[in-house]
Amino acid sequence: PTRPTAPAPDPATTTPPPLIVTAHDIATLIVDGSGITLQPPGNTILLHMPLIAHTNPATRTLTTTIANTTIDIEATPTTYTWNWGDNTTTTTTDPGHPYPNHTITHQYTTTNNNTTITLTTTWTARYKPTNTTNWKPITGYITTTQTTPPLTIHRLTPYLTNDTQHHHNH
Repeated sequence: PTRPTAPAPDPATTTPPPLIVTAHDIATLIVDGSGITLQPPGNTILLHMPLIAHTNPATRTLTTTIANTTIDIEATPTTYTWNWGDNTTTTTTDPGHPYPNHTITHQYTTTNNNTTITLTTTWTARYKPTNTTNWKPITGYITTTQTTPPLTIHRLTPYLTNDTQHHHNH
């Protein structure tokens, strides 16, 4: 006996599989982290003086194409881990702020000629097909890591002088 066969699906009525965007998909789009800004600027840090650090907390808006669908993505930084290069770290949800309203500082206690500071930013993200309104969260999180060029930590040694005596030939 022959068995009846199911009719072939009609391509016009077949629904496409659901679109799934992963944290890995987004991680490839965020090439730049949130940025490292140090105050005072430059490659020299003074020992026992506060170094001010801050980063950009702005949400990134990205666009990509997945499975022939253009996707809008919003990636928002949520936590920041500062590795100061001296075996200490600071993890915070605060991006820091520039002087005089600074909130993230670090003081070095030993000199060094080759210290780097690394900032790891953790991001959450959501997505939606372009020209739609329903955002969907992306499961997981994305991290970006940035490192400063090598910095030199110097000891500042103040010397008290009596300029008055020097100017009077004493």
